[in-house]
Amino acid sequence: MAEESQHLSDRILSQGQGDRFDRWVEFFGALVMSLATVATAWCAYQAALWGGDESRLYFEALSTRAEVGQLQSEALLKTGFQAGLFVEYAAAVSQDNDDLAEFLVRRFPPELKTATEAWLATDPLDNPTAPLSPFDMPEYRLPEQDAAQKAEQRSVEEFETALEADEHADNYVLLTVIFATVLFFSGISGKFQWQVIDAAVLTFGVLVLLGGLLLLLQMPIQ
Repeated sequence: MAEESQHLSDRILSQGQGDRFDRWVEFFGALVMSLATVATAWCAYQAALWGGDESRLYFEALSTRAEVGQLQSEALLKTGFQAGLFVEYAAAVSQDNDDLAEFLVRRFPPELKTATEAWLATDPLDNPTAPLSPFDMPEYRLPEQDAAQKAEQRSVEEFETALEADEHADNYVLLTVIFATVLFFSGISGKFQWQVIDAAVLTFGVLVLLGGLLLLLQMPIQ
């Protein structure tokens, strides 16, 4: 009789300890799930924001590239027109037609006039090292060429920024998957009949959560 009472007492004590363990597992599991849920929502939100930035920046980079092409076309047309004007001027000079040459020079655009004066100063007829034409002089710069160069640099910067935004969006998506894994393991903890397995599953979920939070703290915020 005494043995049966002792055995019953041990069973009740063991059951009480098991119930306390289950409650602790349930409590920590709920806590981990809450943190993982908030982190998942935050990562999804940030991924959406960075993804929107990525699309916008890619569109801006493409628009800037189109602007570069337009500016380069305008510069090419201007150069062609000014080259024709200079050929007429050179022909007038070779024919000793000073009036026509002076007339044409007065109609030179500022960049062509500056480059021509600098080119003539190199004594191109007698100096074999002189540039072949004013268009080879550093003084010859069209505003469209400078604008195209700046636009091209801006396009490169926008494209690089878009790539960075894409990388940030991908990293936030990866963190979303990590926290979803935490939700899974914390959700199944306490569902097994073995305390060791329940504790191991919950511990693994906690470790993954801590690792994900550590990575999240290093991420840029939009």
